[in-house]
Amino acid sequence: MTPVNIAFCINDNYVEQLIVVLWSIMKNLTTGRDVNVWIVSSDMSDASKNYLRKLRLGFKNLYLNFLDIDAKELAQLPRTIDYISAETYYRYLLPNLLPNVDKILYMDADIVVNGDISPLYDTDLANCYIAGADDSYIAAINHKPQIGLDNSELYVNAGVLLMNLKQMRTDNIPQKLIDTTKNMASKVKYQDQDIINIVCRGKILEFDSIYNYTSHNILKEKSKYKHAVVIHYTGKNKPWMSTCRNPMRKMWRQYARRAKKMVTRKIHVALLIDEFFGGAGTAFGGYGALARKYIAKYIPNDDIEMDVLLGAGGHRFRSRKYHVDNVNLYRLPRRHWASRQFLRRKNYDIYLSIELTTDWVLRHEPDTTKKLILWIQDPRPKYEWDEIETMTLMPEPNYYNQNIYDLVNELYHDGRVRFVSQGYFLNQKAIDLYKLDPDVEIQYMPNPVELDSEFNVEKYKKKNMIIFLGRLEDVKRGWLFCETAKRVPEYEFYVLGKINTHKANTAAFWKQYQNIPNLHFAGHVDGDVKNQFLKDAKILVNTSIHEALPVSFLEALSYGCTLVSNRNPDSLTEKFGIWIGDVLGNGFESIDLYADAVRKLMTDDKLRSKLAQAGRKYVEQVHNIPRFVRDMRNVIYQEL
Repeated sequence: MTPVNIAFCINDNYVEQLIVVLWSIMKNLTTGRDVNVWIVSSDMSDASKNYLRKLRLGFKNLYLNFLDIDAKELAQLPRTIDYISAETYYRYLLPNLLPNVDKILYMDADIVVNGDISPLYDTDLANCYIAGADDSYIAAINHKPQIGLDNSELYVNAGVLLMNLKQMRTDNIPQKLIDTTKNMASKVKYQDQDIINIVCRGKILEFDSIYNYTSHNILKEKSKYKHAVVIHYTGKNKPWMSTCRNPMRKMWRQYARRAKKMVTRKIHVALLIDEFFGGAGTAFGGYGALARKYIAKYIPNDDIEMDVLLGAGGHRFRSRKYHVDNVNLYRLPRRHWASRQFLRRKNYDIYLSIELTTDWVLRHEPDTTKKLILWIQDPRPKYEWDEIETMTLMPEPNYYNQNIYDLVNELYHDGRVRFVSQGYFLNQKAIDLYKLDPDVEIQYMPNPVELDSEFNVEKYKKKNMIIFLGRLEDVKRGWLFCETAKRVPEYEFYVLGKINTHKANTAAFWKQYQNIPNLHFAGHVDGDVKNQFLKDAKILVNTSIHEALPVSFLEALSYGCTLVSNRNPDSLTEKFGIWIGDVLGNGFESIDLYADAVRKLMTDDKLRSKLAQAGRKYVEQVHNIPRFVRDMRNVIYQEL
């Protein structure tokens, strides 16, 4: 079955009414055919668009397309009816706005649908420009002769029009409508409706008034009252107004209550992550910090609720529930059927994952239409592991998992995954890892950072401190920071990170650095303590053999702390510090490069201050929380 194409031209004030129309259309569609809706507006807000998108919670075959236009020329056209907005003229542009659509059903928003519109949409237009229902009110007031039409000619109500966009494009009807409106401005009474009937004269097909049953039809065609499919509340008093006396006002209000119930229910998002920054006994990692401090904290609102799914737990039949920071966390049962039952009961609307570290949840989701938003944070194709494995002092456990990457590829080819990325430089790695098409759409979604609005990067008096922020294990190569401290004894070095005490050899290794006078181990720090270190420090040194775009970089820059690193994600290190170049292996031969970079920034205060101010400004502009919240919520709504 071909899709039904529908267009509305409204302003932001008519969103509530549009929801009622759309809900009534979808509720009464007797076939499973797709419905493509184009909403043309010049002022619709993101909030309104997202509100409308919530209709997708109930109607998966409804597709909403928003056309934001700047119609200055149309805004100057005359309006002779005070309660009709300038958007009424936007329908003139539909043939050109939708160059790949040949037929569309245009509808006003003061309508409710109480039957299947498929028979109307399937009407054969032949070579006619439009089809519409005879406007009996116009005939009753003898209006046609006033605009040059015969009383015997068809004059249709323009609130519901089946439009032959292909033929209208061929004959340049959009421009003729605009020109005629300008030329006849003083002669027309019903503005664009008059013009449409004049320009399309002789090429208008009539359809039954049950598909545009106006307030006048209710009085003159009472026999069709029970059979009306499209009820059009013409006139100044609308059914959402207390002054409305239309006998069919109750029908609109019933549909409005049902539609409201759907769009006011919350979107249930499942965040897939294996750590929650210490919550529920999980690790303190970058993914977990992003999940706990930003996603779970800021994304939920009146429209969105979120659970965190930590993968499979220890019990075979029961899930394990935790409650952290007003968020519910779950470990799923280990038995396959039990996990499927858990997910069936929860019935999440959409999944969101920071990378994808386990496929347990998605493999057990019973609804194979559910979508995944995959936030690319640190994709590691095999060539990345080849670099990591040049390090032999503390080998990083290799967690390359082809099964997970194959699942993402499968979801991608099924149209079930939306990619967003924290860094442009990660996109090619994701394409390689997941075997995506080279032109795959990947939206930039920068990591957010909590900004201290009272911190003044120009006036704050920093100390001669250099910091390392990260776990003291494996890929981070913290020993290079310690060796740098030995080479630069004139400054104080602070290690902000926890030693992995679960590995005896790891704990023993770090003892050799415990007695260096200018090197201090602060352990795991967070909150105000960590922020104070970032305020006071002049340099953050990162020595990892592998990094994506560390949150620690952004946190440091937000406090005017410059960077020294062998990693240069999206060129941030060279823009706001010193990039010493790639350092593979254990890295001991490169200690002087770190030491020289530290000395340069510490001794050239003018350069360091300039880089610090630029770094703070960059974070303010790109990594602010309002931008992140807006963009992430928009992606969630769009993917519904």
